[in-house]
Amino acid sequence: MARDEYAIGLDLGGTKILAGLVHSSGKMLGQTLLPTASQEGAEAVIDRVLAAIEGVLAAAQVERRSVRGVGIASAGVIDSAAAEVIFAGNLGWRNVPIGRLIADRFGLPVRLMNDANAAAVAEWMWGAGKGTQNMIYVTVSTGVGAGIISGRQLVQGAEGGAGEFGHISIDWNGPLCGCGNRGCLELYASGTAIEKLARKQVEAGELVLAGAGGALTTGEALTAKAIGEAALAGDRACIEIVERAGFYLGVGTTSLIHLFNPEVIVFGGGVMNASSILLAEAEKSVRERCIPSMANQVKFALQQVGVEAGAVGAAGSFFSWDGQEANLPIFSRKLYCKD
Repeated sequence: MARDEYAIGLDLGGTKILAGLVHSSGKMLGQTLLPTASQEGAEAVIDRVLAAIEGVLAAAQVERRSVRGVGIASAGVIDSAAAEVIFAGNLGWRNVPIGRLIADRFGLPVRLMNDANAAAVAEWMWGAGKGTQNMIYVTVSTGVGAGIISGRQLVQGAEGGAGEFGHISIDWNGPLCGCGNRGCLELYASGTAIEKLARKQVEAGELVLAGAGGALTTGEALTAKAIGEAALAGDRACIEIVERAGFYLGVGTTSLIHLFNPEVIVFGGGVMNASSILLAEAEKSVRERCIPSMANQVKFALQQVGVEAGAVGAAGSFFSWDGQEANLPIFSRKLYCKD
């Protein structure tokens, strides 16, 4: 592999579009950030995606032939072979052929990845999982997801949809999830679940969030981030809410350990601002439930690549097609190319 090769990484989120030029070393050299504004419809969002890529290419002081392709990290159900978003609730999308639209505009190969898978690649190649053979990246944010690397291979499933960790059931008779299942993990351990529980307790008069100076007593301010900050400041009620989420996260994580026997589990996502509380409780839950020999050999770690992990990992997939280098994962050749 040539030393100076690049790819464009694009993280397509519910609130922002992040596009950047990524060097084969994993460093993002320049980026464009635009609002998603999904309420304006898929066509308007695609226009902003194309504009973001245009901005990166225009600012890049590299030869076009050294840009290997465009990697896209997106939430939702995807068809990686067709580079199509089948369904993304955060965007309001159904059957959007984003890969074809990008390939037609720029004449570059496109790889579409689940956002958790992309972040897993970034952490494995350049972050907290570097040097391991078996690693799992768990994201805890609005929802819960996982990217799984087993035996140096990214577990992608038939069409790139593997790793829907948030939709494993931890209570067969639990509340109905939007996915159609009952008792899904993300109904108990996500940022959304933390906010919902806190709001319910405040409305019932069961919860007084004194540690937050009373700011969390109103619905609008009742965010998972604010609850995590209040917990870190010592608010007992918020600590209990975060600990509850951590307990359930540990229940789900135990199943991941039993299934994949990882060396390290890397945790990321917006709820990790209270990681010292959340992960302590999750690890305690794992130690109580997991097969001891498997629990003892796994390490918990926080993400190192950071908020750019999705874009960096999606771009990074272009630097590891054959898995010939010891620190790079093996990928299937699921690329969309212009005819």
